[in-house]
This record gives sequence, structure tokens and C-alpha cells, in this order.
Amino acid sequence: MPLIDLSKSSGLPLKLDAEYKLLFGRGVENAKADARTRERMEAVLKNPAVEAPPEFYYMYRNIHLKKDAAKIDKSNLRYDITVLPPFNVGGEYNKTFGHYHPKVAGTDTWFPEVYEVLHGHAHYLLQNGEEFLVFDARRGDKCLMLPGFAHVTVNPSEREPLVMANWVFPGFESDYKPIEKMGGAQYFETHHGFVPNKKYSDIPHVKLIAPKIFPELGLSRRPLYTEGTANTKKFSWLFEPQNFSELFAKYREI
Repeated sequence: MPLIDLSKSSGLPLKLDAEYKLLFGRGVENAKADARTRERMEAVLKNPAVEAPPEFYYMYRNIHLKKDAAKIDKSNLRYDITVLPPFNVGGEYNKTFGHYHPKVAGTDTWFPEVYEVLHGHAHYLLQNGEEFLVFDARRGDKCLMLPGFAHVTVNPSEREPLVMANWVFPGFESDYKPIEKMGGAQYFETHHGFVPNKKYSDIPHVKLIAPKIFPELGLSRRPLYTEGTANTKKFSWLFEPQNFSELFAKYREI
């Protein structure tokens, strides 16, 4: 695989090499990848006994230009990049483990997150017990991980890697236990489509929702990094979501 230039889609001097690792250009703070291993992923695979690669995906946390470090540090935000190589495990497409976010202390509102596809194709699977939503996202698309929903990312390609970025409030711990307990999300995405996870009861139907430009939440056609560092206040809803319930409801209008 030739080098993939991510500079235009990310707004940062970055490339992806043939081993699906990021190469950092001038001015970017170097970051080490954390790998999600096969041993960890077995708990959420449709067919955990089948042969699989030793590493499923790579997470780079707190990526930024050195000149933006102080601004981002004061903003209550963190910018991450995740890389999912293209392969399947027993017919199931490569995916992330999946997790929930906690509620903001003293409120009834969960922390959200926002993702952007830098390269490839993503399916973002969201579930809250009553709905199962799927974003079908391509390069440049931004997708809101809605408050109260667990989310799993799938790379539905066996040829192209998925590279995605996110802004998130770094002041909470994600909860992986509910997804692990049930052996994955409510559906597994396979060559044959979405297959229900039989450990769940009363599984809702899959509902497709569209990525959208949503200026009210800072989601424009510019890269998330560019938009976020130009005006970090546009993303205050990531750490104060209780003040933005009306905007979240408007975002859900299809």
C-alpha cells in the first residue's frame, strides 16, 4: 500500500504508512499508538474462536500541532485519531470494541463525542436500548455520537483502511463493561449485513441516519481539527452537553 496523505482531510501534516501507522510531519507533537489486541477483542466478536490478526486498530490520543498545545490544553478538549485496517474475522468486518460515556455529574445528560472520517468508509453504530442507529460516513463526513448512546465503529471494507478523528472531553472514563457483558453490540456487521446479537432481547430495527453539516455545533466542511482550533468555544457542548439539549434534538431531525 502506498503512503496515504491525510493532510488535506485532517488539516495536519500526517500520512499513513503501509503498516497502518501514522507518520507525523513538521510541527506535530509525536504520539505513540495504543493497539487494541485480538485478546481484548475476543470478548465482542461474533466468532471469537476464528483466526484473526494480532492487532485490530490503533489509537493515537492528543494529536496536535505544537503551536496549538496550550490552546487545546485550556479548552477541555482532546483530538484523537484511530486507524482500523481492512480485514474480516469470520465474516465480521473489523470494528472497535464499543463503549458508553458516563453522565455529567449532577445532570441527566451523557457526554457526547464527534467523529470525522479522514480516509476510507465508516459505519458508526449507536445503541441506547430503544434505538439502533447507523451512520454511513465517507471522507469528510462528521458524525455526532449522541448523548446516552453506546457506539461502535466498523470499517466495512476489506481493501481500504479507515482513518478517523475525534474531538472529546478528556475528563471522563468510557465504560466498556456493558458491551463486553453482552458479547458486543446489538448487531454484528458481516458480509451478509447486520446480524442480531442473540444475547440481547427486544432488539430494535436498524435505522440509517445521515451525516450532516451542522454549524450550530461547529460541524462545517472544514476539518474538525481546523474548526476546533480556530474557535474551541464552538465545541463546548462536548463538556457541557446539559446546556445543548435543544441542539441535540434538532440534530436528530431527519
